[in-house]
Amino acid sequence: MTDGVERTRRLPCLEGGRNFRDLGGYRTADGRQLRWGRLYRSGALSYLTEADRAQLVLFGIRTVCDLRSSGERSREPTNWSAAGIESLHFDYDHPSVTLRGLLSEAGELNAEVMHRSMTQLYRRLPMLFAQPYAALFAKLAQGALPLVFHCAAGKDRTGIAAALILLSLGVSPQTVMDDYALTNTAVDLEAVLLARPRTSLGVGSARAHLSELAPEVRAPLIEARAQYLEAALQQIEHDHGSIARYLHERLGVSAAMLGEIRRQLLVD
Repeated sequence: MTDGVERTRRLPCLEGGRNFRDLGGYRTADGRQLRWGRLYRSGALSYLTEADRAQLVLFGIRTVCDLRSSGERSREPTNWSAAGIESLHFDYDHPSVTLRGLLSEAGELNAEVMHRSMTQLYRRLPMLFAQPYAALFAKLAQGALPLVFHCAAGKDRTGIAAALILLSLGVSPQTVMDDYALTNTAVDLEAVLLARPRTSLGVGSARAHLSELAPEVRAPLIEARAQYLEAALQQIEHDHGSIARYLHERLGVSAAMLGEIRRQLLVD
């Protein structure tokens, strides 16, 4: 990926955006390319400026898929709406869905515990988020584009969703990993956490003291590590045999739906 494409993907025009980027430009195994300006991934849309909101209107976004819990949406309300936009959100607050729940079981926090907790979280997310992911794929198949999907940081729940979409389109696993890792340079999540310790990254006030830990202890929470996404994909393959079977059996993505998604998002 060239520096120019990276800069285009990151959308620096959004001053208050958090990890907001375009998934366009990626090549598939059959030589096609994802259309630019059709599919975006992001973190919370809570700190957009007036200029940002005007820019999003120009993007023509039709659907916003918010993967956060009701508690997260309350702590960091979306700071944007426009006529004709459909907003998808999901009401859940079960502790096992969140890192907050895992950390509450972890006891004393250190870098090893944090890394292990993140890996465990990623192994759980494909099953726990099957319903939101199914709804996201359904919207893609319906052509409700341009679409943005997001969570709090735009890294974990969003990262798995992006990986599933890209893999279903035929993007190479290495490119999928590269897109996931781009969070590490697209946004300073350490700064986000320190600036808003009680609201950011899906952890909430129960773990606000994370900001008081040593940086090396926080690092496994902050970083997009390849081992995390690999754990999620390995769990899917263990449970379903393949990503394709997970999409079909668990998310209800039919061959016809997948064909329509590819028609909507890919260009020769």
